[in-house]
Amino acid sequence: MGTWYLLLLVLGAVGAVALARHFALGTAATTAALLPTLAPAYLAWKSFQHDRAGATARDLETAADQLAQAVAKQWDEEAAVRRMNDPYPLPVAWRPADADLVEPWTLLAELARAWPGGPPGEPTHWPTDTAGLAGADGQIGEVFTQRVPTRRLVVLGEPGSGKTMLLIRLLQDLIEQRTGGGPVPVLFSLASWNPVHQPLQDWLAEQLRRSYPGLRAPAPATAAGAAAGGGQVDLARALLDARRILPILDGFDELPPALHQMSLDALNRGLSARRPVVVASRAAPYRDALTRPGSMVRLNGATGIHLLPLAPEQVAAYLRRDAGGPYTPAAARWNTVTTHLGTDTPVGQALSTPLGLFLARTIYNPRPHTRPGSGTVPHPDELCDTAAFPTRAALDTHLFNAFIPAAYTHHHPYPPRWPAHQAHRTLVLLARHLHAHHGGNPDLAWWELHHALPPHTPRRTVGLAFGLAAGLAVGLAVRPAVGLAAGLAVGLAARSMYPGPSSTRLRWSSNSLARRLAAGLAVGLAAGCAVGLAAGRTAGLVFGIAGGLVLGLEARSMYPGPPSTQLRWSSEFLARRLVFGFTVGLVAGLVAGPAVGFAFGLAGALAGALKGDKPDLATMIGPTTLLTQDRRTFLTIGLLSGLVVGLMVELVVKLAVGLTGGLAFGFAFGLAAGLAETAAWVYFAVTAAHLAVRRRTPWNLMAFLRDAHEQRGVLRQVGAVYQFRHLDLQRHLAQQPWPPAT
Repeated sequence: MGTWYLLLLVLGAVGAVALARHFALGTAATTAALLPTLAPAYLAWKSFQHDRAGATARDLETAADQLAQAVAKQWDEEAAVRRMNDPYPLPVAWRPADADLVEPWTLLAELARAWPGGPPGEPTHWPTDTAGLAGADGQIGEVFTQRVPTRRLVVLGEPGSGKTMLLIRLLQDLIEQRTGGGPVPVLFSLASWNPVHQPLQDWLAEQLRRSYPGLRAPAPATAAGAAAGGGQVDLARALLDARRILPILDGFDELPPALHQMSLDALNRGLSARRPVVVASRAAPYRDALTRPGSMVRLNGATGIHLLPLAPEQVAAYLRRDAGGPYTPAAARWNTVTTHLGTDTPVGQALSTPLGLFLARTIYNPRPHTRPGSGTVPHPDELCDTAAFPTRAALDTHLFNAFIPAAYTHHHPYPPRWPAHQAHRTLVLLARHLHAHHGGNPDLAWWELHHALPPHTPRRTVGLAFGLAAGLAVGLAVRPAVGLAAGLAVGLAARSMYPGPSSTRLRWSSNSLARRLAAGLAVGLAAGCAVGLAAGRTAGLVFGIAGGLVLGLEARSMYPGPPSTQLRWSSEFLARRLVFGFTVGLVAGLVAGPAVGFAFGLAGALAGALKGDKPDLATMIGPTTLLTQDRRTFLTIGLLSGLVVGLMVELVVKLAVGLTGGLAFGFAFGLAAGLAETAAWVYFAVTAAHLAVRRRTPWNLMAFLRDAHEQRGVLRQVGAVYQFRHLDLQRHLAQQPWPPAT
C-alpha cells in the first residue's frame, strides 16, 4: 500500500508542476501548494520501507522449506519428461569406486568422528569397508545418508551409464527424507563454472538466483550480519552460508580438461568441514584429473561408487515391457536382439547403458498413437546386422541418426508441429553453436543465441529496426526531417548497446564509463538535432546533453546477457535511477533553467523505475518463463518511459511540437530505455527472425525448444537453460556437415 501511495504522490507533484508551467499559473504558488504533501510523502516512504522489510526479511528455515517445494516440483516434472518412471525406473546398480580415486575408508571414518559436533550420521550404520557401498535401484539415498560417513560422494560411470538419472533419484529421495529447515538438495550443472574466475560459493549463489529468482530477496538481518563486512546478503547467499544447500554437482567431465585439477582444488577450498556434496563424472576424465604427472588432487573426505552396465535380463525385460508386455506381438520383435545382450557384439554393448536403451525403445517400439499410413516402424533386428554396424561406434552413430526422425514422426504420442528434416536442421545448428561459441558447454541459453549470427548482424538489425520504428513515429507526428534525426538517434542507441560484459551490479570502471559516454554523446547529438529541428537550438542542446548522459552514465552493461530478474523497487535499481535523474536534471537546469532541469531530472529518475514482478520464492523459473518476463519488462519500461518523457517534453519543456509530437519523442526515448534495461529478449527476437529467414529454422524458436524438451525428449531442462538429452548426442549433431542433408 505504501509503495503505490508514494508513487501516486510523486506523480501528482509532477503533474501539478507540469500544469503550472503549461498554463502559467506560477511555479512558486504551485510549489507552496505542494508543501503540505511533504509529510504524507514522508509517511508513504516509511510505509514503503516497512513493506519491503516485511516482504523480504524471511526466516531462513521458511525460505529453505519453500525452496525444497520448488526443487521437488521441478525434478518431479523433469523426471516425467525424461520418462524415468515409464514404464518403471531402470535398475541401475553400482560397485565401490577404485581405491586410488577416493579416500581410504579408515580415514573417512576417523575424519567424520573428529568433525566438530560429531559425525553427520549414525556410525553403527557404517559398513566396515567400501564393499558396503554396493547397491542398486532406490538404495542410493540410503547409501549416501547412512553408509557414507562424511556424506561426500563421487558418482562415476561410463558415457550413458545413467549418472544424471541416479542423481535425480538421489535428489528426490533426499527431498522426501528432509525435515523442516534441513539442507535442500539442489542439482547444479558444473559446465558453466570457471574456478579460475569465480569461487565456488559465488558460482553456486549465481546459479540459485538464476533458477529461483525469489532467492534474490534480501536475507533477514541476522543472516546479513554474518556476511563479510556486515553487508546485506540475499537469500541465495544466506542459505549457502548457513549450509542449508546440499550441492549435487553434475558434469565434472564437461569442464575443460585443463580446469579439472583446479576445480577439485576449488571444491576442497570452497567446501567447509561437515559440508556434504555429490560430484558426478565420467570415469576416465576423473581418473585423468587425479593421475596427472606432477600433482595429485582428490576431493577431500569423499568416497565413490562406479555405475555398472545393465544386466542382460533386465534390458530384455525392460524392452518387452515398454513394448506392451512380454506376450504382445510388439515385444516379440525384440527376440533376436535379446540373444545378443550380454555379449561383446555392438548391439550387446550399446544396449547395456540407459542411454542406448532409451534411444532403442524410442526408435523401435511402436506407440499406441501410430497412425495408419504414417510409415512403417523400423524393426529392431537391423541392430544385429554386423555388416552394416561392425563396431559399437557405428551402431551408436546409427542410433543417434535415427533418434531425431523417430521423435518427430507420427509414431510419437504427440503429433509433430515441425517436420523431422526442419527439426534435425535446427538441432544441428544449435549443437554447432554450442561447439563453436561455447567450447562444447552444454548449456543452451536463449539469451546467448545471438552468438550464432555473424558478429555485426544483431547490432545492425536491432539498430535498423528501432531506428525505423522511432523515425516513423516522430516523422508522422512532427515532420520527416525530425523523424529522420530521431530515427538516427534511436538507431545509434540500439547499436551502441552491444556488446560488453554482462553484469547486474553497479560498475564504474573507467573503460566502460568512457565507452558509454562516447556512445551516449553520439546518440545525444543525433537526438539533439531532432529536437532542435522542432523547437530550436537551446532545446536541442538540452535534450542532446540530457539524453547522452542517460545513456552514457548507465552503469550496467547493455550486453544481452542473462535477463534481469531484479525485484520491483530494489534499492540498487532506485539508487541508479536517482543518480541518473539528478545528473541529467542538473545539466539540463544549468542550460535551460530550473523548471526544465526539474522536468528532465524527474523523467530520468522515473523512466523505467517499475521493473519486473516480484517472483515467488517457491517457484523455479524456466527458459520460457524467463523469456516472457524479459519481454514484459521491456514493454513495461518502454511504455512508462515514453509516457513520462513525452509528457515532460510537451507540458514542461513546451517544445513546439504539440502533445502528439511530445508523445512521439517519448515513444522514441522509451524504445531506447526499454532496450537499455532488457536487451536479452530483443536480441533473441532478432536472432530467431534471422535464423528463420536465413537458416530455415522455426519462426517460433522458443516454442520449438519447449516442444523438444517436453514432448520429444531431445532436450532436457536444467534451471533456466536447456541441454541436449545427452552430451554425446550434442557432440554427434555438432559434427554433422552444414547444411545437413534433408
